[in-house]
Formats: sequence, C-alpha cells, structure tokens
Amino acid sequence: MKLPFDLQQLQCFVALAETLHFGQAARRLHMTQSPLSRQIALLEERMQVNLFIRHNRAVSLTPAGTFLLHEARAILQRAKEVVAQTQLAACGEQGTLVIGFTSSASFELLPRLVQHHRQKYPGVNFVFKELLIEEQLRMLDEAALDVALVRPPVDPRHFESQLLMRDRWALAMPALHPLSALQQVPLRYLDGVSMIAWSPHSRYFHAMLDRLYELYGVSPRNIVSMLQITAMLGMVRRGVGLAVVPYAAKSHAGEGLAIRPLLIDHKWTDELALLTVLAWRRGEHDSTVHRFVATARECTASF
Repeated sequence: MKLPFDLQQLQCFVALAETLHFGQAARRLHMTQSPLSRQIALLEERMQVNLFIRHNRAVSLTPAGTFLLHEARAILQRAKEVVAQTQLAACGEQGTLVIGFTSSASFELLPRLVQHHRQKYPGVNFVFKELLIEEQLRMLDEAALDVALVRPPVDPRHFESQLLMRDRWALAMPALHPLSALQQVPLRYLDGVSMIAWSPHSRYFHAMLDRLYELYGVSPRNIVSMLQITAMLGMVRRGVGLAVVPYAAKSHAGEGLAIRPLLIDHKWTDELALLTVLAWRRGEHDSTVHRFVATARECTASF
C-alpha cells in the first residue's frame, strides 16, 4: 500500500504552515518555490484534502491543515529520534542484552556489572535468565543468550571468555553454631558432619567438592542434596545441616546464618578456586555484546 505522504512532504508542509509564506518556507528549506509548491500539491492530492487557503501573497491553514501541523511535527520529531536510536544501536549504546547467569553470580557479580554498564549506556535494556551452566552454554551456542556468566571450562572453539571473579569456598551454618566463632573453618572439621550437599545436576560444584573431600580425606554425612543456593541456605537456617557454598553468598545470608571461609591449604587454592567467567559466541558481531564485554573487562579488577 502506498503511503499518503513522505517525510520530505511533511517537512515542506511544516515549513509553509509555520511561515505561511512560500518564499520564506522555500528559503528555510534551501529550495526554490516551484518544487515546494509541487510537494504541497502532491501532499494535498494524496491526502485528498485542502491544507491551505491560497491568497495573493500568502496562505492560511484550513482546519485540516491546522490538525495536520501538530501531527506532522510529532512525526518528524519521532523520525529524528528513530535515526538517533538506530545509530546508538549500531554502536552498541542501544538495544537489549539477554544474559544467562548462575544463582551465585546474582549475589554480587551480576548486579555490580549491570549497574556499571547502565551508568555508561542507559539506553541498553536487559533480560536475565537464571540457568544451569550446561543450559547456558547450549542456549548461548543457539543464540538464545547474548552472554553468559558461567564456570569454566568454556569450549574455546565456540566461545570467547573473560575471567571476572575468583571466589572461595565457605561454610554456611546457623548463626549460633559453635563453628561460627571461628574466622576460618578447617576443612577437616566437616568429617562426619550432617551436610546439605550439592545436587549432581550442579556438576561444577558437585564434582569440585567431591575432589576437595577426597584430597583431604573428609567424609561428610550428606543428608539431602539440592540445586539452588537459596534453598540450601534455607535448610541451613532451619538447622537441617551445614552447607559448603561460595563465599559470595555471604552478602545474602540474612539473619540466622553465619558464613565463614573454609581453611584450605595454599597448594590447593588455585586448583579449587571458584571461578566465574563471562562467555560469548566466538565471532560475535553485535556491538551491544562487545560493549558489555568491554565493561566486564573494565570491572574485572574490582571484582
């Protein structure tokens, strides 16, 4: 369907409606009166209304022209805004980012990263999806996510990544538990203790803790396994058992809980460190993603 007008015709109409003089309107638009008259005539023909009453040396607006003036100004202003927003989108300053994350990243890392990026690029919107690591990487590969906050390893054939944060293991316990009096809890103290274990579906935590217990010859008594940190902390708060969690969970522990770092020999610290990386598709062309990656790199030192 052919549109009843184009933006150039609206520009000509507004100039004439505001000056009510063909000569002045033509000079404002840097054109001669003849093409201006043709554009106005074409606009009236397409809209099938008279917009102006012609006088000897000037014109005046008809009721239809008065109505159109307000609408035409709004359309032209909106057109300028669309151009500006499109240019921002092209350079990554406008758009929407779909971010996958794990529950532990939501405590401190993700809020700080998003806050920093919004300060720089307020035109960017966010969609957040809390997912398991394996699901994040699958969705990232399928372009259902733009970036993902995951634990390593990340397949370098498909993804690029940036290390964001190095966390450590900690013990979550009721606030009045005897071990809460310690600044750090030796790992050997967990031998035979009733624990809320990580579900095997959380492969990263489950496998790493199994390795940690094996290295130290510790055998906790796992009475239940859970997938989410918030659910685990709820069980701990009710005295069901203790739990080994990332130390970052301390900021969301709330009343009734104490979280103390686990004391682990230095020689195992690097091997068993809890790392969080930002991953994105290799060969990504989206400027919005690259802006976010740049922000993450700027923030890495503070994390």
